Amino acid sequence: MEQTNSILVQVDKTVVRVTGLKIKGMNTRQLEELISDKLKGNARIIGVTGASIEMDVYGVEEADILRDPQGLIKVIALADGITTSDVTQLDQVKKIRSVDINHVPAPTEKGCIGERWL
Repeated sequence: MEQTNSILVQVDKTVVRVTGLKIKGMNTRQLEELISDKLKGNARIIGVTGASIEMDVYGVEEADILRDPQGLIKVIALADGITTSDVTQLDQVKKIRSVDINHVPAPTEKGCIGERWL
């Protein structure tokens, strides 16, 4: 069995989840551009349901996102196919934690790579 060496790197990433939306036929590229302009960082949509959006945001601190959640929600509502409601909120804003390269967990035979960081 051949073993390959690989490195998983996540740099300055915050995971954001917005709930209380009505989503139908959303243009993810347009939404990523709107969010990136608002937050002055890169955004990537990673999950969409009929009522929520989850995204990775790079180069922006948690506090900066939480400071004006209504502004972010209004920007999201500008994207085609998204409507906000009275209960729309930032459900999660969580910075991915840093890990010292000298303390990278050893590989395991089962489970997802991400599970080693929990």
